[in-house]
Amino acid sequence: MTAVTGLSARSLRAAQVRRVAGANDRISVGMVGAGNRSRSLVAWIEQLATSENVAISAVCDLWHARRETLADELDARDSFKVHRCRRMEEVCALKDLDALVIATPDFQHAPLTRQAVEAGKHVYVEKPFGCDFEQIRLARDAVLRTGRIIQHGTQRRAQGIPWAAREFIQRGRLGKVSFVEITQALFHQRWRIPNSESTLTEKDTDWDAFLSYTPKVPFNSRHYLEFRLFWPYSTGIFCQWMSHAIDLVNLVLGERPKSVVAAGGVYVWSDGRTNPDTVQCLVEYPSGCLVSYHMRLANGANGRWITFYGTRGTLDLDAGMAYGDGGGGEVIQTNPGAAIPEFVTDGARRLPDFERGGVLLDAEPDCDHMADFFAAVRNRRRPRAPIESAFDQALATTMAGMSLRMGVKVSYDPVADAVTPTESEWDRMQQAARQHPGTATRP
Repeated sequence: MTAVTGLSARSLRAAQVRRVAGANDRISVGMVGAGNRSRSLVAWIEQLATSENVAISAVCDLWHARRETLADELDARDSFKVHRCRRMEEVCALKDLDALVIATPDFQHAPLTRQAVEAGKHVYVEKPFGCDFEQIRLARDAVLRTGRIIQHGTQRRAQGIPWAAREFIQRGRLGKVSFVEITQALFHQRWRIPNSESTLTEKDTDWDAFLSYTPKVPFNSRHYLEFRLFWPYSTGIFCQWMSHAIDLVNLVLGERPKSVVAAGGVYVWSDGRTNPDTVQCLVEYPSGCLVSYHMRLANGANGRWITFYGTRGTLDLDAGMAYGDGGGGEVIQTNPGAAIPEFVTDGARRLPDFERGGVLLDAEPDCDHMADFFAAVRNRRRPRAPIESAFDQALATTMAGMSLRMGVKVSYDPVADAVTPTESEWDRMQQAARQHPGTATRP
């Protein structure tokens, strides 16, 4: 990424510390991206303007018309003019900005976060954190190195129930959790924008900056506007839907995924998209838990939000309730250390059945995710969705996308901080297999 001109990262960080050192200082925010999601975030921030003492002071977007329209609207509502920036380095160079809110296409989130924190800005970044492993790793390292506050836009972490479920499971109330099930069902030609192929011209924006780290290819209006439909700008379902669900699984289990295998394709909405409309994904965790994630865009029946299955019962996260149905009780090994383990089940420790009322989770009230970010910036405390959770979410969805494209299981090694196989490794194996028929094509 382009370095900030004329200002060192150190001097910018010092200025940021001075600006938010006092509890009564206003937090100045810049919006990076001026599309539909950004507008929702603008409305959210404006609702918090008085209670959190924040103000939107800048708008940055590569698309000239979109940037100017949002900036004009903000100018009309406020007593001061907002800064208008085209490229990221321009908004990063503004010394009067404390934080940036990033709401751009999926693939840009990680590199823009990295650029922002290296310029001394705190960041609220929309989900997903990214869809390329190297980019999310570099961004994570930059955040940890600079000490900037990062809030990931997985706003369900602001709810009390997932945290209560986490405590419930960590206390052993559900027994050994070995399986989690998620089904998201919808009937919709999702993310298709009619006439997108002719809405935008190359002169309206900065195509080279849009492409960021991805291959340099000719301008494509559909890829710009319908980025969710096309790799490498998004993984579609994984980036947009699985991101929220798997983030909550990570939170409740208190673990980072270790491997993913995925399958799917474009089975119904054959409108030129390359990202699938139907997927099935299995995510494995180090403690010995398998998560089944399924989404389809061609039938809305029988959706099921996150359900945890343990030996002592079942936990329905949406209902905030656990019950004994399906569980048998506590599984206990009677001969520890033996070559052939033997087990008994303590049925008395099974949870009450659903028909008997089960167990309601003792959850604290929900909080405001954006307000939590501003409070973290002001008080220099850890937010609800810090950089570690952003990385873990993106790790799962990125491995899912890789597995789908390569047709193999993808694993994460926390010691090496690497995924295997990489797509470049897979390409080399495939090329070798073509040159030498009979060569194994799977690692």
